Amino acid sequence: MSPTNGSFLGTEEPQDDPKNTISKLSRKETRKLKQGEEEKEPHPDDILVSDWWSKYYHALGKDPRLERVFKERGLPTLKMYDEELEKAHGRFRDIMEVVKLQRPDNELSSDFEEDSDDEDAHVGLFKGSFKIYPITEEMHKRAEIEPPELMFQNLPSNTPQDVIVRIYIISGMNLTPLDFGGSVDPYLWIRCGKTIIDDKANYMTRQINPEFGRMFEFRCSLPRDSQLQVRVMDHDLIGANDLVGSTTIDLEDRFLSWRHASCGVATQYIVDKENKDLWRDTTKPISLLKTICVLKGWKPPTFKGKGSTLRLYVNGSEYKMKFFESNKRRRDIGMDKTYGKDEQRLALYVLHELDVIPEHFETRTLYNDDCPGIPQGKLHLWVDIFPYDRNLPNPVNITPRATEKMCLRLIVWNTQDVILSDENIMGERMSDIYVKINLEGMPNDSQQTDVHYRSLTGEGNFNWRMVYDFDYLMAEQKTVAYTKKSFFSLDKEMEKLDPTLHIKVYDYDIFSSDDLLGWAELSLVALVPPTKTAKECKLDVYETPVEKRISIFEKKKIKGFWPVFDDTLGEQELTGKVELEIEIMTEEEALEKPAGQGRSEPNDNPVLEPPDRPDTSFSFFMNPFMVFKILIWDKYKWKILMAFLILLLIVFIGLLFYTSPGAITARIFGA
Repeated sequence: MSPTNGSFLGTEEPQDDPKNTISKLSRKETRKLKQGEEEKEPHPDDILVSDWWSKYYHALGKDPRLERVFKERGLPTLKMYDEELEKAHGRFRDIMEVVKLQRPDNELSSDFEEDSDDEDAHVGLFKGSFKIYPITEEMHKRAEIEPPELMFQNLPSNTPQDVIVRIYIISGMNLTPLDFGGSVDPYLWIRCGKTIIDDKANYMTRQINPEFGRMFEFRCSLPRDSQLQVRVMDHDLIGANDLVGSTTIDLEDRFLSWRHASCGVATQYIVDKENKDLWRDTTKPISLLKTICVLKGWKPPTFKGKGSTLRLYVNGSEYKMKFFESNKRRRDIGMDKTYGKDEQRLALYVLHELDVIPEHFETRTLYNDDCPGIPQGKLHLWVDIFPYDRNLPNPVNITPRATEKMCLRLIVWNTQDVILSDENIMGERMSDIYVKINLEGMPNDSQQTDVHYRSLTGEGNFNWRMVYDFDYLMAEQKTVAYTKKSFFSLDKEMEKLDPTLHIKVYDYDIFSSDDLLGWAELSLVALVPPTKTAKECKLDVYETPVEKRISIFEKKKIKGFWPVFDDTLGEQELTGKVELEIEIMTEEEALEKPAGQGRSEPNDNPVLEPPDRPDTSFSFFMNPFMVFKILIWDKYKWKILMAFLILLLIVFIGLLFYTSPGAITARIFGA
């Protein structure tokens, strides 16, 4: 089933005559205009609820955005069971009891879930009910006139039933690590009767909380193949694969229960075939309600009235449509072909009032005989059971969400008011500034600017581009990183992370480690708005409420100043301001607008010119004569010239006094 695609229709400027405007365009321009309207990007809320996983995460309560969207749009929901489904509903003993059969001289156990001390004594199960009640004289007299009401009637058929089973295994939680390094390489192994499914080919690497997203479908016969066993195995390259843990599900109990545990009942009756929440049961609500009435010995349900006066009578109780749907809601539904007829919707509401099993997923604990009674992890899953002779609905697509290739481009333009941490030979405060940035979870992919040497004012000029390619889950707003957790790891482990930029401003040092002057963390999905000027840039921008923050994935491009700070002493101290331009684009857009890192080719989109740095910005070792010129000559050249002239005069006078006696003597004596 394909998800419903929604779109956000923005406010358009009024036009005098759109038809005349379009008619003036060429055919090519008109075609482009129409394509542009068709390719308009969907609203973020549409992306958020575009697949089945949105219902799963909504049930988990992990994302407050989902709670808002589901409530605003009235979307169908899932129920999460924190335990096994049978435990939450009395082990489905509404029709029969289950007794474990053992060899003689062993006690009978009425609890199927408890293991006997001697497993070899277990020979089978008895499923049935015993009814013992007194017969009075009045009952004898009444029986002569009218046969007594039978205690066992309207029961499900006890003939073998061929069924199609679909088991959806969503995810695992806290699996017991079995590998060196505290991890596990899980895969699924399933057995039901003679059917065995070994999913070893799809094992996952180093995941104690794997997201399986797997559906398995097979045919079996009840009651013969009633025990469905699910194992989580640990894949090993050398030696036999190990069992992490297993769980067993009784399919017959679910199939026979009047609560309709064979397929969870959806909260809404949706008939639109293009909708991802299409009704997925083989039985419609009214037929299902009639079946339940038969199993419970009630009279068939009856409808009266129409529209807002529609009523349904079940077992002496009256249910009115207006109790479940307001008039406005009913009118909206009536104009929407997504939903079924009023009678079906009312029957569905009544089914939930009767406490049938809703559309759900359950939490099953895994156990291992090597560690009896000790949980080895848990699974989130659900099971659908359909009669083999029915037209089967399409399976639910729970394939894990695919990532999108995204490109993040940053341009570090300038820094302002960076603290000066060094002192030159003339006693002036200065810093050799550069900026280093990386995405959360990708420290090895960090990039840095060149160095702005000898900044005397805290200003740094860079014009330096950084390019980051990454995988992104748009609906979950998570980046996906693949990293090796240890040297001995053969495969990389997938990790979902918040898209966060780590910005660090350093002072470059040659003979020691560089000094970290300030840092900041910017969430790309809740980005604090930057300031337009460095003067306005203060630490209070980080106190911006969440609802006023920006998602760069919606904004696409933004430029401004963000402050960096030092909080090593407990309080945040402003240590500088960084002027950044942040732009996000898809892989296709990045290929259409190529750009190199730094100022390397292709130096486009935009073209970055070398920064106009002051003459004082240079490296001591690369330009020793420049050091003399800037530090000494430019400041003391007149003093140096005066000293040089004085030195020449002193030398001249010294030579004069040194040579004068001999010259005078020679002149007197004529020598």
